[in-house]
Amino acid sequence: MAYQQVDIYIKDTGPQKLPVPGVVINVYSFNGRLLHTQAVTDVDGHAGFLLEEETYQIRCAKFGVSFSNPKYIVVMDGANNFDIAATLISPPVPNDVRLCTAFGFFRDVTGAPAAFVDIQFISKFKPVLLEGAAVLTERAYVRTDESGYAQVNLIRFGKYDVTVAGFEDYQRCIEVPDAPNVNLPDLLFPVVQSMLFSPPIPATMTAGDADVQFIPSAVRSDGNVMDASQSVGAVQFSSSDPNVLALLIAGNVITLRPLSAGTAELRGVRNEQTIVRIPDLGITGLPAQVTVL
Repeated sequence: MAYQQVDIYIKDTGPQKLPVPGVVINVYSFNGRLLHTQAVTDVDGHAGFLLEEETYQIRCAKFGVSFSNPKYIVVMDGANNFDIAATLISPPVPNDVRLCTAFGFFRDVTGAPAAFVDIQFISKFKPVLLEGAAVLTERAYVRTDESGYAQVNLIRFGKYDVTVAGFEDYQRCIEVPDAPNVNLPDLLFPVVQSMLFSPPIPATMTAGDADVQFIPSAVRSDGNVMDASQSVGAVQFSSSDPNVLALLIAGNVITLRPLSAGTAELRGVRNEQTIVRIPDLGITGLPAQVTVL
């Protein structure tokens, strides 16, 4: 039998039907006994296959996402496009505007859900009045469920010491963002996620012109915005070609000096290297390319 192009698209169940990347699609024989092939969806939620004309069993998997497995597809001569729905967790929203719901999943070292793990939050603010009510409890506990999921409401702008069971000697101090919700692992292990500059880095400069100064502002993965001094200290900046574009840092200010014609990049690497993210998408806004005329 001839092979046909098969395109599978994974979309969420929301009204916009957004694509879901990173889904592992396993293609089995009709009875599910033989695995023919597998692929991972791209940023468009798409995975393509070359399959013979017959009926296949499809099983999809992604941590924190649920699917109605299995699905069956019939590959025939002609167009073979199939949509599969993925149910994502709906970001929870607290009923109190002063609170932020921290939620997310945890895994163990094997990649399996970290079930029934206790997490303790101890407030670092006391005393405090929340809309006239005294906050009396200094600590809160939350336990992950069988899927490794945990959820807790915290006071916005609050600071807490957090201890995770099994890591009693490793305590994290967190800062709750001014937001309705936040990913709990990002809150526990924040890294610089994006970098903004005021004014924006220009796409072109002219050799010999006056220096241009910028104030950086880093946004962490927990949603908190760092001030200029923290932003400079959190990222190691460099020029890809100092002979074209010189970089100087003094205090909280970054200075760019166009020296000669060419193209160079303003680059940045996180100074915090102890937190590993897989995949690591780098810092949005960097590198910034500058063409010197």
